[in-house]
Amino acid sequence: MKLTFFGASRQVTGSMYLLELNDGYRMLIDCGYDLEKGRSLAPQSDQSFFPFEPTSINVVLLTHAHVDHSGNLPVLFREGYEGQVLSTLPTYYLAALLLRDSAMLNAKRLNTQLQPRTRKRQQRRQNHGLGETSGLYFDRHVDETLERFVPIAYQHRFQVRKGVHVTFNQTGHLLGAANIILEIEEGGETKTICFSGDVGRFNYPMLPDPQPVHQVDYLISESTYGGRFHKDGSDAENILLKVIKEACVDQAGKLLIPAFSVGRTQALLYELHKLSIAGKLPPIPIYVDSPMAIESTQAYQELSRFMNEEAKVLAAGAEDLFSFEQLHYVQRIGESKALGDHYRPAIIISASGMLEGGRIQTHLKQQLQNNKATILFIGYVADGTLGRRLVDGASSVTVEGRRVEVHARILATDVFSGHADHDGLMKFIGYQDPKKLKKLFLTHGDYEAMIALRDATVEQGYETVLPYKGQEFLL
Repeated sequence: MKLTFFGASRQVTGSMYLLELNDGYRMLIDCGYDLEKGRSLAPQSDQSFFPFEPTSINVVLLTHAHVDHSGNLPVLFREGYEGQVLSTLPTYYLAALLLRDSAMLNAKRLNTQLQPRTRKRQQRRQNHGLGETSGLYFDRHVDETLERFVPIAYQHRFQVRKGVHVTFNQTGHLLGAANIILEIEEGGETKTICFSGDVGRFNYPMLPDPQPVHQVDYLISESTYGGRFHKDGSDAENILLKVIKEACVDQAGKLLIPAFSVGRTQALLYELHKLSIAGKLPPIPIYVDSPMAIESTQAYQELSRFMNEEAKVLAAGAEDLFSFEQLHYVQRIGESKALGDHYRPAIIISASGMLEGGRIQTHLKQQLQNNKATILFIGYVADGTLGRRLVDGASSVTVEGRRVEVHARILATDVFSGHADHDGLMKFIGYQDPKKLKKLFLTHGDYEAMIALRDATVEQGYETVLPYKGQEFLL
């Protein structure tokens, strides 16, 4: 069989791997949006958006819902794929939210950038499926994609076809996230391959711990935090409480928390709810100002049976896992803007986590110049983003075209990071006997992270490879 690396090769995003069996059967593992490449409004050529023919794919296996793993699925269907997408049930629910949100943003972006006189023509082209070799997709493409999802239970050995079985193994990171284990029989021999997806952390809020992976022949592992170590451990409650007291009680100011709508916001609300139950939370209002985060929180509530035991106990004793007296959900844009009209202490949780768009930018313009305000980053902040400039100590930044001086206190914690750090990755890889693992492939990380993880694994006796994009391997 042949494995080709079409994404997340020597970079973090765009996970996509093609596994072709000897009889021509083709499996695509993940179909992620390449955040480093970006989307184009216009076709780049007359060829397919993909480096392969979408109609030649027989089945898609999806590790989890984040768009750097799922975000190009509607493009795959738009270009003719007619097969199924196998995933866990929570991944189906969360992918539906994220893909619909992407389709909405695509429509807004197209409408903004096109001249008014060309919009009707472009709409006709969308309706008739013309001129679509760009990475854009719309609601109808998402609908077609979601109709083809087939949810698979964790730990269920599912027969994809004769001689091919798949198992989705709990990996933490995000509700529904899994690593994928394939067992393939060819020529009287069985080979096993594991695709890690994103490896989660132990003791992460609400999520079950990553499960061990039995011995396989080949392992494709992410390397996001290769060479890096989490600083803040797993004591989210006390870390949060300390910041809240300093920002909202001692300073009597606002605490602004940029947070990704799916996963990170729910983990944060869960910890705040626990503080509220324990009577430790100061009596200040908390606002969730993100329509997408509100939808995601409702989905998490419905999927509480997939959470860890602590969360299940809390869910059983509470009418709503994400509702308590001080918490308010902000739906209307007018309500959102009104939050900045007063200077009473409050916590505002809003998207996006890296400050590259969303309602968070309005709050930034209001609070960055306020020396009593605090901005707390609780997730990964990529280079080149507005969030990274603030974390790196910029004295002024541009927000929605306006230059704003930074007087607010800027803080960051990695206690809510959903990725395993270097030690966690080594623990995940360490389930494999280096004498029995035929090859370890590192993906989904910047080059420096991959080098650090490669060096550490080679020292342990693994044969480790850093694939280039488009590189093929015979397994």
